[in-house]
Amino acid sequence: MENDVFKILSNRASIRAFKDEPVSDELVMTVLSAAASGPNMNNFQPVTFIEITDQAVKDEIAERVGMRYIAGAPRFFVLAIDYNKLFVGATPEQAAVMAENLAWYNMTEGALISAGIALENAVLAANAVGLGAVTMAGAVRPLDFLQDTLQLPKFVKPVMGLSLGYPDQEPGVKPKLPVKGGFWMTDKYDQAALEGAVATYNDTMREYFAGRGIDEDWTEHNMKMVATTAKDNSLATQHLHDKGFATK
Repeated sequence: MENDVFKILSNRASIRAFKDEPVSDELVMTVLSAAASGPNMNNFQPVTFIEITDQAVKDEIAERVGMRYIAGAPRFFVLAIDYNKLFVGATPEQAAVMAENLAWYNMTEGALISAGIALENAVLAANAVGLGAVTMAGAVRPLDFLQDTLQLPKFVKPVMGLSLGYPDQEPGVKPKLPVKGGFWMTDKYDQAALEGAVATYNDTMREYFAGRGIDEDWTEHNMKMVATTAKDNSLATQHLHDKGFATK
């Protein structure tokens, strides 16, 4: 089955080089209207896109996280999960109860899922109007800097970055795991099917990486990323709690 939607989905690629060409507010409105239209937790709409227009701030973030394409993007956004919206109009008594209820982990999970849906809608809408996009979890690593610069209230926490612009590269589409076994299982979690899918995918990714001068497969790449050295991300966890999220 093929139509324009499926073409956009299957051809999506992360763009990290942008032309020096402005992106209009009209196009940004189109992209963010699509982002806002997605399903979300209880219609709380716990997602906010904060655009950073100050080039010095973009440069600082790019320098801190080693992502030059943040500085070079015509439009750059920090995506935050945001329950502060719910406090508008609340009495002090209601706000106190709300803060207790929002502290449960499931509320954080719901906000993160909502943010993921909004982000994907934004990326696909951007591609549909001829823009390139890249999403970056690493863009929000300088948590204290973003907290101070963006003046974020409690229950608002950055979770992703989004760069938009007209593409100045054609990186190609990165292969994904086979759908059967890698994404789709039936009646139970099927470890054997998963291992078969991973074995097939390792062959695919070794060929893909080889074309980029890298001698490894998907499993070897993952081991290098997450199984070589134990990392201390306690500051990120503490920041999450400080913002009121997942404290119980």
